[in-house]
Amino acid sequence: MQHFIRQENLLICAPTGAGKTNVAMLTFVAHLREKGIIKNEKDPYAAYSHIGDDGGGRNSSSSQNGEGRKIVYIAPMKALAQEVVEKFSSKLKPLNVIVRELTGDMQLTRLEAESSDIIVTTPEKWDVVTRKGGDGSLSRTCGLLIIDEVHLLADERGAVIE
Repeated sequence: MQHFIRQENLLICAPTGAGKTNVAMLTFVAHLREKGIIKNEKDPYAAYSHIGDDGGGRNSSSSQNGEGRKIVYIAPMKALAQEVVEKFSSKLKPLNVIVRELTGDMQLTRLEAESSDIIVTTPEKWDVVTRKGGDGSLSRTCGLLIIDEVHLLADERGAVIE
């Protein structure tokens, strides 16, 4: 549990069905709460959430320009990306979290990308998107990057992330 409190890189290795996706979901909620995108009104300390190292919440400068607020989930294949979008959308709907797919088959307008809280993409599409620079680029607005099936990267048949 201490890994959720500290914001550090985390590698989870577990067999199929062990709950890795649920860990990702908890990480999403923690990140979105930290950035002030979702609120816990019953939290007695919620009124003080803006106090911290960088001010926190939507009032911080990084949140105002979108920097570091978005979550990018990299799925190994387009088919899995579609499944993940459906699953995360249904689970996070009560929190008004917007999950969208960005793959070779599914393009997003700039407005759709900006209004998304979580973007599910593939390694190939992420490579293309991150090569585009600029203030509003996804790589600048990404505050949490989750790579599913990381062992497939740099494999003979897998994608490469630089």
